[in-house]
Amino acid sequence: MTDAISEDLFLAPDQKSWFAHDRFGMFIHWGVYSLAARHEWVKSREEIDDAGYRRYFDNFDPDLYDPRDWARRAKAAGMKYVVLTAKHHDGFCLWDSKATDYKATNTPYGKDLLKPFVEAFRAEGLKVGFYYSLLDWHHPDFPIDIYHPLRNREDAAALNAGRDITRYGAYMRGQVTELLTGFGRIDVIWFDFSYPDRTYKGLPGKGRKDWQSIELLSLVRRLQPEIVVSNRLDLDDLIAGVPDVMTPEQYTPRTPPLFKGREATWEVCHTFSGSWGYYRDEESWKSPEQLVKLLIDSVALGGNLLMNVGPTGRGTFDQREGRRCEVE
Repeated sequence: MTDAISEDLFLAPDQKSWFAHDRFGMFIHWGVYSLAARHEWVKSREEIDDAGYRRYFDNFDPDLYDPRDWARRAKAAGMKYVVLTAKHHDGFCLWDSKATDYKATNTPYGKDLLKPFVEAFRAEGLKVGFYYSLLDWHHPDFPIDIYHPLRNREDAAALNAGRDITRYGAYMRGQVTELLTGFGRIDVIWFDFSYPDRTYKGLPGKGRKDWQSIELLSLVRRLQPEIVVSNRLDLDDLIAGVPDVMTPEQYTPRTPPLFKGREATWEVCHTFSGSWGYYRDEESWKSPEQLVKLLIDSVALGGNLLMNVGPTGRGTFDQREGRRCEVE
């Protein structure tokens, strides 16, 4: 493996000109955690094991899911593209993945959620992106680390003994292949979230080698040469050029971000409230005035705003989010 990653694995400015032009997108965090209604990290925060978390999978039936309504709302708000959590940290997949049984088609809902989503947003003229978590608290080969729901169990190190992050890396590449070959052109893939020098219970961490990040990026570029890739693969120190997009989270820079002193494309992501996933009792909602200022500030500095919504377990926007989308 070379010391630097070829610039060919990153987009030239003209290849992502649409992204820098469109400026405003919708982020959607949605999955079985929406039934818990108390944050998308509920499994980790409350240290729920697979058996305890199973209740949300077994009862997931978003009977009011209407992606055409979502798409119309996004378009009416002035949004130009969308990024949906195809798989979040809990490992649940919204599509009919051949790599796992932990997917929407095996819930009471029984249907693929991504296909109608992609069709609905394309019909409204929005570009489509997928979020894909590098963490997976359900997969048997994903090591128990500092965020894993089982991290404080006395037998955590013993449970890690048979786990193989290399096998998990192959699983990820298989799923990303499905996402980038089964739904037509995809405009954005939003990987999240890696961090260097990982430590596991009873296992050594190997940083980006755990994820086989370079192999993953190479696969993405081969399958979808013009896709915009988020900069969350722990590769910044190896990049000879600039990443496709820098992704500051929950804050808006006061000056345009630079990458190693060079001008970079960037997109800030924000929530309407303090949570990305649906949180019924959340009270820290941004005012309409704050939201408008976020958009103005981001665009004025030459960046994008990716504004998040967290639909309910039944597949509807929270009324508080809906009102703010209309204001936007």
